[in-house]
Amino acid sequence: MIRFFHTALCAAALLLICLCGACSFRPAGVGRSDVTTASDTEKTVPETLDVSGTPDTLPPETETSAPDTDAPVTEPPPETEPPKPAEKRISLLAVGDNIIHESVFLDARARATGGAEYDFVPMYDGVASAVAAADIAFINHETPMAGKEYGIYGYPTFNSPREAGEALVSVGFDVVNLANNHILDMRAAGARATLEYVRTLPVTEIGVYTDAADAAKARITEIDGISVAWLSYCYGSNGAYDPASAGFVLSLFDNEERIRADVRAARQQADFVIVSAHWGLDDVADVTDFEKRWAAVLADAGADVILGHHPHILQPVEWIEGSGGRRTLVAYSLGNFLSTQLYARNMVGGMITFDLVKDPDGRCSVAAPVLHPIVTHYTMARNGLQIYMLENYTKELAALHGCRANSPDFSLDWAYSHVRSIVSAEFLPAYFDA
Repeated sequence: MIRFFHTALCAAALLLICLCGACSFRPAGVGRSDVTTASDTEKTVPETLDVSGTPDTLPPETETSAPDTDAPVTEPPPETEPPKPAEKRISLLAVGDNIIHESVFLDARARATGGAEYDFVPMYDGVASAVAAADIAFINHETPMAGKEYGIYGYPTFNSPREAGEALVSVGFDVVNLANNHILDMRAAGARATLEYVRTLPVTEIGVYTDAADAAKARITEIDGISVAWLSYCYGSNGAYDPASAGFVLSLFDNEERIRADVRAARQQADFVIVSAHWGLDDVADVTDFEKRWAAVLADAGADVILGHHPHILQPVEWIEGSGGRRTLVAYSLGNFLSTQLYARNMVGGMITFDLVKDPDGRCSVAAPVLHPIVTHYTMARNGLQIYMLENYTKELAALHGCRANSPDFSLDWAYSHVRSIVSAEFLPAYFDA
């Protein structure tokens, strides 16, 4: 019995020693962070172990400090929608008829220096900064530039020095219309030669094309993610154009269905469609039925802007409505840009500016149209040509204008009154309200 008791006591002591050893055992390679704890500030042992005989502290080499409870908690950033693209906006500028009369090229010849034969550039100094500032600038060049071999002539059968074309590039024009009633003044060969020359310049030419396939291609310019398709139509060519034998295509107001199809096709290729329209009657400020009819056709087909020229005098600017409520901006005639015509009405033209806007959702609109009046000045000797913004023109200059030989009433006040009588106040610059 004593032996049994002694044996049981020994076994119990051995079991207690094993249990105490188990309380401090940690497998090799297991750190403190791998052990589950009850809290960040209290150290414990597994609940299934008898804590009798367990040390009050862990061995020094295994102690760790409690984490800093004041440290900021980093939260994941909130989910946000990707930003929409910004609105896109470009500026356009357009002027009317650039007519190189004999007195114009003779003045350019007199100004030439350094071995040059002609210098037209100074004539545009008063408007050059405005032209250069526009993202896209348009002009109707009224006269052929067939080359010296055809001779250099003024009215009524024009052929201009090619330096006139170089001047347009120098001033900053980007789009040049050739579809006008004088393009065939040097006959079909002269028109073809003009087209070949203009295609050597860094501009987009419209209105005259090599053949039907070329004419079917819309001319498209793209700036800052906004694309513009350019179309051009002319009322006629002084009776000289024969499509069967011309060897080129002059785009005419002749077939309504074809023109509607042109505009619809252009709409599929570009954000905006702008049409150059050579129409109207010389020296008549009233919009003709021809202009109204074709403006309605173009607007209904989807044109955004119509730029009119040919009357050599200002005509109204207005919005008209096409199919689906689309609004079309129409400048029926921008008048003359550079010329030496004889009367006051021919000397006051217009430079229209507007913005083409594409919003973040892709919707496109024409915004902020303004008709800036201009004056082409020349002396009594029909030289000293200079184009001025009307706001920079003076009474003193007006008193010396060569047109006073035929229009003695011409003055600065007359110019303002003339513009107000034709162009709605909503399209005139702010200084007209002063």
